[in-house]
Amino acid sequence: MEVLKLFAPYGPAWLGGVLLTLVAFYFGRQFLEEYKRQNQRKGELDLKREERKQAEVDERAQRDRKRSQMEGRIAAQMERSNTLIEGMKTLMESVVASNDVLHADLVHSQARSQGMAEKVDHIYDRVDLMYNKETGR
Repeated sequence: MEVLKLFAPYGPAWLGGVLLTLVAFYFGRQFLEEYKRQNQRKGELDLKREERKQAEVDERAQRDRKRSQMEGRIAAQMERSNTLIEGMKTLMESVVASNDVLHADLVHSQARSQGMAEKVDHIYDRVDLMYNKETGR
């Protein structure tokens, strides 16, 4: 009642205006608090979304690094394999050349042996002929 006495000199319209202002202020404040909460929730959701995106980017970058490392290892292994293959190719060419030389030596040696065998046969025939003449056989 004392509140009504305070506003009595200004009239009922003024009291209604004050009440309307207080109600508007109350609901406005509630609206602002709800708006702040919604913005805060939205900000948290945006932050979580950004964190997920960053985690995906980090994971993709880590996969790319691992893939690059693996590709580097594969390239190094391929280089070593190629070097070994080239070494084996050179070694095989050397073995083939050595075999060719040995084969030529063998052919030459066989020809010489054949010639020597013919000479030995000839000498044997002569000695046999001389022996037969001496012994009268």
